[in-house]
Order: sequence, then structure tokens, then C-alpha cells
Amino acid sequence: MKSTVLSLLLCSCSLYGMAQDTKPQLTVAYQRSAISLFNELAQKDNENVCFSPLSVQMALAMLQNGGVGNTLTQLQKVLGTEGFNNEEIGRFNSELIEFLTSRPPYDEKSYDWASERTPQDIYDGLYPQCELANSLWTRPDVQLYDEFVQAIRTFYDAGVDAVAFDTWEGIGQINDWASQKTHNLIPKIYVEPQSDNLAVVLANALYFKGSWAIPFPAENTSKGQFLLNDNKYAMVDMMCSRERYNCALTPSFRTITLYYGADGKFSMTLFVPRVGTILPSLTFADWNEALKPTNMHINLYMPRFEISGNYDLVETLKVLGVTDAFNAEADFTKMCDVNRSISSIRQMSKIEVNEEGSEAACVTVIEMADGMDMTKPEDYQDFRVDRPFYFTIQSQKEPAILFAGRVSKIEGPVRLVDNIKDIDAQLLDVQKTYDLLGRRLAAPPAQGVYIKEGRKVVVK
Repeated sequence: MKSTVLSLLLCSCSLYGMAQDTKPQLTVAYQRSAISLFNELAQKDNENVCFSPLSVQMALAMLQNGGVGNTLTQLQKVLGTEGFNNEEIGRFNSELIEFLTSRPPYDEKSYDWASERTPQDIYDGLYPQCELANSLWTRPDVQLYDEFVQAIRTFYDAGVDAVAFDTWEGIGQINDWASQKTHNLIPKIYVEPQSDNLAVVLANALYFKGSWAIPFPAENTSKGQFLLNDNKYAMVDMMCSRERYNCALTPSFRTITLYYGADGKFSMTLFVPRVGTILPSLTFADWNEALKPTNMHINLYMPRFEISGNYDLVETLKVLGVTDAFNAEADFTKMCDVNRSISSIRQMSKIEVNEEGSEAACVTVIEMADGMDMTKPEDYQDFRVDRPFYFTIQSQKEPAILFAGRVSKIEGPVRLVDNIKDIDAQLLDVQKTYDLLGRRLAAPPAQGVYIKEGRKVVVK
């Protein structure tokens, strides 16, 4: 009897330990998966990119509730969720959605203290909006299995409706959903009725709007150089702020992180190449290193930008190992009465970054068819976002990557570069800092004394 009780206790402790480990393991899995998805997509050309890894991850996680065998294994591999069952993944995603979308209760009286701004504007400035929505539409004759429907409703709060995809009314219903859930940044998914072969459409919408914790004064914005390549630059609207920021150095990038709102729940990190205009691949190690920054006094010069994207993700996912889902080997027999393969996975996205903050949205669609600072000015270092760069928008606690992008070009009058080597030499010279023993520092310390350009700098 004692032996049995002891065995049960050990088993319970083991299960509890597994439950405790699930969340951090899946968090890292999603981070690695996000960087892999973005890198594969960004390799295809040298254009601007605005992409939401999280939106794709949510859509694929819903889809895998209907997957079986090798089809399921491949989906788990691209998400990094091997070894976890659908319920564990569902609960993780449910908690992640709750964390990302939660905001403090709104009470108009609490924010009625600035006559030039409404209480709602004050509240929205303090607490960024992050909204996630999921939905599944089927052709009226498609019969979904109860277990699949229950899973996506329970863990993903997905709406499930039958529509006629080959009618204006049917696609209008889907377009209205996309427009509403993205605050009209993505006004429509379909421009005309679809073939009557289309049987299932599964979609995730993600919307984010956040005001900078440290806004850029509009009067500081002026024309500045943005290097397009080693020979040309464009004159663009360059914002400027002189504050303390979190910065880091990786082997390939200088990084700087800008926070949104009052609670630091969300942030944007910029990855600027240390030399030249060629962007190496953004690795998980680079992104992870940016999460261990040094707080520094910075003169930040950053361009305004706006990017829209429309991406076919089929080939991207095939390269990453999802192949059976797109052919006759597809096995989604836990989803509905007739087994079907995926005919299309695509994402439409948009982001705008200006002096006040950022607004971004995307829709991922899976289709299945039949057949005051007292520091002296000289203590500040310049951080110039003056060449192609990457960006990510992430949550800070249990980090999830909502958006990732690449800014390769910005519209403006184009001129020739005099000598990019001179520009880089100046940049590297600014980065040269030493301690009092003459040892080179990777980055100036957050506090203390160091030597910059032969001068002593004191940071309190």
C-alpha cells in the first residue's frame, strides 16, 4: 500500500513538473520558430518586409488540431512543438492570447485629467492595444467534426460559420470580419467570389497599436540620409529623440529597444548592421542578445516608415519541412468528413511607424479546397538608423514576436554616397569605448566611469 501511494505521489510530482516546464519550453519554441519563418520569407528578395510570425503560428496551431500522422508531425516541427499534445499547445496559446490582449480596466474618471486629450486617448496612450481574432468558415455542405470545433473554440475563441465562397455575400462576410478585426488596415481578403471548390478558410487576424513611452518630438524631425546601398542614399524624414535607451551589440548588429506605453509590456527592437548596408540573416542568438541590453544615453535618429505586405507562404513552409499538407499525402481526417489538402496559405500585413508610435495589423489565411535628464550632451552617443535594418515588435514578459520586418528602402530624393567607408569609420569610432584600465568595452556601462574618444565620461 505504501509503495502504491509513493508511486502515485512521484507520478503526480512528475506531471506537475511537466506542466511547469511546458510554458517556458513552448515560449522559446515559438521564438525560434518566429525567427526561422521570418528569415526564410526575407531571403526571397531585398524588398521591405512586414510579417507577423505570431499570426502564422496561431493559424497553424489551430490547423494541427485536425492533423494526423506525418502531416501533424511536420506542422509541429515548423512550430517547434514536438513532444506536446494539442491540448498543451492549445492551453499555452489560450494563455498567451489572454496575456497579449489584456489591459487594465477602463474607468473614464481615472483618465479625465488632460483637457486637450480625451480620457480614451490617454488610456490608449498608456496601454497599447493588442487584439487577436480567429475564425473558420466552411462551404455549407462541409461537415466539421465536433472534437475539432470544440478545440478551436475552447483554446482560440474561434468563430465557426458556413458561407458560400462563390457569392458576393459570402466573401463580403469574410472581408467585413478582416476589416473589423484589423481596424480597416486590412480592408479585404478577397476581391471577388471564389471557386465553388473552396471548402474551408481558416484565418487569424492580429492588430497592434502602441504609443511610444518616449515620443519623438515632432519639431525634431528633419531630412536625413538613409543609405540604400554602398553607392546611394535617400533623403528621408528622420525623427530624433535624446533620451536613455536600452542598447546591445551582437556580432552583426547594433540594437536599440523602444518601449510602448506606461507598463513596458510591448517593445520594438531595431537591428542595424554594424558596418555597410548588407543585412546578414537575423538569428535567434541576435534577437536573444538584444533582450540583454545596456541602458545608455542616446541621440536616436530613426526614420518614419510605412510598409505593406502580401505574402504567399506555401514555399516558405515547404522549405521548413511542411510538405504533406499541400499534396495528396495530407491527412486532416480529424477536421471534417472529407479529407482535403491545403491549397493556399497567405498573409496580408501593414505597419506604420511615426513620432507618436506604431500601428500594425495582419491577416493570415489558410485555404483548403476540394480535389528630464541631467546628463551633459557630450555624454550621449549617437545611434543612427541610417541604413537597411530589421525590426521586431514583441511582448516583454514571456516574449512573443508579434511582428518582424525589414526596411530596405524608404521613399525620398536619391543621391550618391561620397564614401561609405568614411561613414562606417565614424560609426565604429563612436563605438570605441574603454574602461579606466584601457580595456575595450563592447558597450558603454549603464553606470560608472569609462573613456570615450580620449575623454572621461561619468554615468550616474
